Formats: sequence, structure tokens, C-alpha cells
Amino acid sequence: MIGTLILVVCCLLSTERLIIHAPRPGRLRTPDLITLRSDQRFAQLKAVLPTTGVLGYVEAPGTVNAAHYYLAQYALAPLVVDYSPQHALVVGNFFADSPPDLSPNLLLIKDFGDGVLLLANKDVR
Repeated sequence: MIGTLILVVCCLLSTERLIIHAPRPGRLRTPDLITLRSDQRFAQLKAVLPTTGVLGYVEAPGTVNAAHYYLAQYALAPLVVDYSPQHALVVGNFFADSPPDLSPNLLLIKDFGDGVLLLANKDVR
């Protein structure tokens, strides 16, 4: 009997901590500004893309920024974004005032502004 009482008291004490320290519904964390900004940057592009498939991805030459790539992947889901220009459609993600010289096999389809480009790889069908 005493063992059962001790077990119940311990369970109540551990549950009390969860209840007191749990966030209130009004105080739940909102999405961070970087994720929201990324969704906004790619919204127009996503609207003209097919709903399924695989896209290529390029950044400025010499730049490998995993965070930018993952944010683009997240914003364009459920499409698969492959860090390679070897696809028929390629997303250009640039942060300079003007995009750098693109590979000759990449043709600009549309510039969505803010460094977001939709490109076609003329070597891939």
C-alpha cells in the first residue's frame, strides 16, 4: 500500500512539472522570419511550377550555402530540389544585385525578382 502511494505521488510530481511549464496556446512559437521570408521569395515561382517532379538548383558560382538550398527546398515542397543544374527546369537562387553569368546551357525562362530565377537547361530533355 505504501509502495503504491509513493508511486502515485512520484507520477503526480512529474506530471505537475509538465503542466506548469507547458507553453500556453497563445504563446506557441510562430514560424521564424527567415522561413517566412523564404516562402515569400519563392511563392511566385512555386505558382508556375508543376506540383510534382524534380528541379535543379544553382547559386552563384563558388557559392555553396546549404542554408539557402534547404530553405529553397522547404519553400518549394513537395517538389524535389536537387543541388545540380542537370534537370530540365532549374531554380536560380542569387542574392546579388544582378545574377552572375550563367552557364551557356542555362536559359532564362523568367526572373521573379529578389534573386529568384526559373531557368531551362537546354541540354536536358
